[in-house]
Amino acid sequence: MRLFLLGMIMCCMIGGAQSAFGQSFLGLGLGAGLPQTQFVDQSNLGLHGELQYGLHRYCKLWPVFTVNYGNYQPIDSLEYTSPRIYSLPHVLNVQANVRWFPWGAPTVPLYLGIGTGLSVIVGKDKEGKVGMPGTIEAGYLFNYENPCCDWFITLSARYTTNNMLRDKDRPHLSSLAGMVHFSLPLGGK
Repeated sequence: MRLFLLGMIMCCMIGGAQSAFGQSFLGLGLGAGLPQTQFVDQSNLGLHGELQYGLHRYCKLWPVFTVNYGNYQPIDSLEYTSPRIYSLPHVLNVQANVRWFPWGAPTVPLYLGIGTGLSVIVGKDKEGKVGMPGTIEAGYLFNYENPCCDWFITLSARYTTNNMLRDKDRPHLSSLAGMVHFSLPLGGK
């Protein structure tokens, strides 16, 4: 059921992107995250890379499709503090997000966002790998004055539960992250 809903969300976003008479953008970002919940004793840094595709024709709501890869580094310690969590994960998230600009993006480029999709967590353990992530985000756009023609930079802070719905044996992984994206317009009418 989750895969069906995810497929429907992705099809709607791609279909909307192809049929909308609006500008679209492509962004590439880097970030760092602080692991939360069950991984906090195992890792204190997660490095993230992200690719974004979105529509920014509408001043207040932007649909954005993201692919995010995270790699969590071990704490510098001789042994982990929790015997149950013995593998630090690599996380791949594919999400559909919606950004909401309360005052309109060209006026005040401050936004709040929410998203969900599909996560794959790969480690050396035998636990379930597929989950459903959830993300809440706040961000600000810099150099967003001429949306059809200019590049812009996004600074954002986000909280992600990488496996909100998951195998019951999979340790819960969430993170508080800061991201920087460089985005280029792809055109549109």
